[in-house]
Amino acid sequence: MKIAICDDEINARSEIASLVDEYAQRNRLDIASENFDSGEKLLSSELDHDIIFMDYQMEDIDGIETSRRIRELNKDCTIIFISAYPAVAPDCFEVDAFRFITKPIDSQKLFKALDDHLKVADRDEFLTLKTHDGVWRIKMSDIIYAEANGRHTNIRTIDKTIDIHIHLKKIEERLPKTKFIRSHRAYIVGFKYIANHTNEVIVFDNYEKAKIGKSYASAFKAAFSDYIIRYNKGLVK
Repeated sequence: MKIAICDDEINARSEIASLVDEYAQRNRLDIASENFDSGEKLLSSELDHDIIFMDYQMEDIDGIETSRRIRELNKDCTIIFISAYPAVAPDCFEVDAFRFITKPIDSQKLFKALDDHLKVADRDEFLTLKTHDGVWRIKMSDIIYAEANGRHTNIRTIDKTIDIHIHLKKIEERLPKTKFIRSHRAYIVGFKYIANHTNEVIVFDNYEKAKIGKSYASAFKAAFSDYIIRYNKGLVK
């Protein structure tokens, strides 16, 4: 899970980063956090974060304007505002803020926000894909894996295989990182149906298999370990 901390006060960034590290250690999760001291610097990043802790008042552009611009590029990330001014909370929800936490920060409220983010991320959704021959709507919880097939992708679900004229990379961009991961240049796998794995092969509940590439192995193992921990904590359905 990738987290951005955007606050122009170094002490605030340090405190949030420390709490995020504590949460990751308590829950044995793999969380990478990045610090930004301005909205401009955050907007100049890749903006591929799962969660952004956003300060409301900053020197260059404020948190509201920063969030508004982020929403134009990444509608799915979770934005959690942290501010010493509770009166501004209503403004924050205009940019689809997930939570508003007041300063000084209550660690339990921050941990609860992270718990709730993981629960929401696990809600069942549909993958909708438009192709030249129509629109496909696939229940994400039914997807076992996706396999590249030239310019096509074969999406294997619990009851069928769907051949879609879309590159695997495009499908990877649409699938939530909390549920799926690229295990090989030719495979995206869903954690839900993994029965076991070696260093090179994943075996699913239906006994079909997917490959693990050497360059993908470390990230796959860390992400699957996170999934198992979240499952055991009841954060995954």
